[in-house]
Amino acid sequence: MYDYLILTEKTSEFDQFVQALGGETGFFNNHSYKLVHARGHLLELDDPENQVMPSLAAKFKKWNLKNIPWNLHDFSWKKVPKRNKKTKKTDRQVLSLLKEIKAASNNAEAIVIATDTDATTGEGELLAWEIINYIGWHGPVYREYHADESPAAIQEAMKNLHDVSNQNKDGWFVKGNTRNRWDYGSMQLTEAATLLVQNAGYYVKVVNEGRLKSVAISLIYQRLLAIKNYVKRPFYEIKFKDNQGFIYSRKVDKNDEETIKQIRHLDKKGAIEESKNYQSPTPVTVDSKQLKFQVPHTFTDLTKLDGTLSHKGYSSSMIQNIYQVMYQKYKFLSYPRSDDKTVTPAQFDELVKNRNQIANLVGIDPNLLTHLTPRKELVKKSATHGANRPGSKVPRSLDEIRGIFKTKKEQDCAVDIYTQVAVCALAILGENYECYQVKAHLTKYPDFVCSYTQPANYNYRIILQGQTNLPEKKPDPGKVARGFIYCGANPKPAWPTKKWLYGRLNSYKYSIGTPATQQSTISSISDPKENSYLLTANKEKLNLTQQGLMAALIAQDTYIASPQVTVQLFQLMQAVGEFKVKPEAVLATLDQVISHDLPVMVKNIDLIKQTIPLPKKKDPKDYVDFEYQGKTIHFKKIWGKHTFTNAELQALSQGESITFKYGPKSITGSLGPKKFHGKTYINFIPDFDKSNKKK
Repeated sequence: MYDYLILTEKTSEFDQFVQALGGETGFFNNHSYKLVHARGHLLELDDPENQVMPSLAAKFKKWNLKNIPWNLHDFSWKKVPKRNKKTKKTDRQVLSLLKEIKAASNNAEAIVIATDTDATTGEGELLAWEIINYIGWHGPVYREYHADESPAAIQEAMKNLHDVSNQNKDGWFVKGNTRNRWDYGSMQLTEAATLLVQNAGYYVKVVNEGRLKSVAISLIYQRLLAIKNYVKRPFYEIKFKDNQGFIYSRKVDKNDEETIKQIRHLDKKGAIEESKNYQSPTPVTVDSKQLKFQVPHTFTDLTKLDGTLSHKGYSSSMIQNIYQVMYQKYKFLSYPRSDDKTVTPAQFDELVKNRNQIANLVGIDPNLLTHLTPRKELVKKSATHGANRPGSKVPRSLDEIRGIFKTKKEQDCAVDIYTQVAVCALAILGENYECYQVKAHLTKYPDFVCSYTQPANYNYRIILQGQTNLPEKKPDPGKVARGFIYCGANPKPAWPTKKWLYGRLNSYKYSIGTPATQQSTISSISDPKENSYLLTANKEKLNLTQQGLMAALIAQDTYIASPQVTVQLFQLMQAVGEFKVKPEAVLATLDQVISHDLPVMVKNIDLIKQTIPLPKKKDPKDYVDFEYQGKTIHFKKIWGKHTFTNAELQALSQGESITFKYGPKSITGSLGPKKFHGKTYINFIPDFDKSNKKK
């Protein structure tokens, strides 16, 4: 028997606790213990038909618009061991881990939750309680809240355990569980969107909708629509330029249409006429020149990495996977999924200790790293995993990082990730950026103003940006300014990029998802390996697949795609964790979302039809049935722009290869199995090694 069974979230945390406590089993703080670990979530909510009474199962077995909205009071919220997404078979490793934890619990007096301390989402708490409930544990449950993964922090947390035996009073669990059930119930919107699009005559397997993904694809669609509908509208405006090149203009509030009409003329003649009211040249008055400083809030995260490195052609999933390997297996980087923007004192001390070694590795002058005392804005005890930074182990060289991975692209990506994380972290050891805030106006016409920053000492920016990318040092304002007619236009919206999208998702009072969740979601919906992927990423540029466009169109004006509604929901989730709002009240908002969104989606089918032509119906004449390897197959006679002749079909049916002219090329191929949406079909398979590229 042992006093505590300590449950960690994954093998990397298990190893950290082994190091901190002195072994997989042993004594700590006068208590015996045994360590076990999960592998992320081991359980998931069962399918809807298995959540309800047998008499209702048939209703949920097959998707049907008549069954929406669901009555969530009918649900048992049963969890089952995680299954393979494609085969739906239970994961054997998951079952094995659950059995191990169950067996270990038989000899324990209490369980200690030592999963990730996810204050924002409650994910670590949910993950642990799922396991505790599944194995049927009814004894005491404690929680340790480690400030970070250092041995000292883990030891301190294990000395100060909190009793959370009543899971309904564990705020992080209540929050995580409520969010989990809300997201599960929101599957109704995917079901409704898919059925509506299919019933309209489109061939599509699934039209995905969800809290974060619907907001993301809607933002991209709105930007693409703005680009498509952009009409350039030139205007002419009086401005002044002084003898140092600084521009003086009147401030324009974009919402003040009357002032805009007075200042911005639709034709040049109007601006020329107005210019007669102003003396030119005219003297300049300097209002102020104040020294300002900027603290280096430079830590990066997964979204910033994804947005910054996307122009190099690295996919979101590649960045995610490579970072995870460098963290979990090699400790070269810190925990990737952190949403902390600060570090703990211990984490800061580790960075200071390793600074010269890291700086030399990534090409930073160590002499720039002079701010070795913690800044209160950047170093706080409240951090948990701490902001993304170099790990506890420093690679001997960049070639050591390259040696971890096989392909050159993976190697380059790994080096770029490490370099970016390291440079951003090292910048906090630089001195504050100093600049002068200069303000001036035209002496006779005070409405014409100029404001700019005049760099004084670059300091940490040299670390972050390098010498060549620093802002220019500027002179003082000139003595006099001359008027000129400025020709401008309404700006054309820029193409949506990952950096832009992440910026929009984080521009609200409460970010829509944590950085890790945002990056993970964009990774999943832009992965071509997924049948229902919604986005394409051409380096940093984003676009919608046809399926993504359908998902965006049908979600226009819905609550599920509204950033504002999503932010309100996030606030409710936070309030649930603080016991200010009951979980039932949050789940009730799902009914409001469904009731609002379903009729809007029905209406939006017309929008889809206006935007995406209906697919051509199958023409029976395009197909032929013949025997192939003892089976009758239904075969399409057209491949691309080529229609197979009877002789070619005869040869194919007998398993022979054929060659035919295809534009300037010749194509060689034969019949063979090909998977599509999880099913195997007999198709024409070209052999490009045998095909001539040009004739």
